[in-house]
Amino acid sequence: MEKMPIPDEEIDAVISNGAFCLAPNKEKAFKEIFRVLKPGGRISVCTSTIKMDLEPGVNWPICMRMFAHINTLKPICEAIGYENVIVDDSDSLMQYELPGFDEVKEQEQKLTEKKQDDRFKVHVGSSEFRHLKEYDMNKICARVTVIA
Repeated sequence: MEKMPIPDEEIDAVISNGAFCLAPNKEKAFKEIFRVLKPGGRISVCTSTIKMDLEPGVNWPICMRMFAHINTLKPICEAIGYENVIVDDSDSLMQYELPGFDEVKEQEQKLTEKKQDDRFKVHVGSSEFRHLKEYDMNKICARVTVIA
């Protein structure tokens, strides 16, 4: 994302669904996307963000430490030259219950005779991140789509 082997002004649209949050330098990645876009080109970048500074002293997963702060995305994009920048957080939940999930879990447990609860949670299964269970990820993080 930070160095695409594509000529300047070559692409009509750039779509990214989820990997952008792992770009080490978000500004550089947005600049590179801008470089390859034709004039009038568009972007739709889905990414995970943080909504607050991460609590110091907590062992946060590297993915969360790499998330951009939600409030920095629009200013970064506008400074680069993107127009009509929207940071859509209308579907921003990071943690939620799936409808019918309890029935699926129950069926799986009967089939496998193993507890499957943790399989659908973030960073669970590793003792290294067991402490994250105590945090409300919807207060800390948000999934957003940057459109410009």
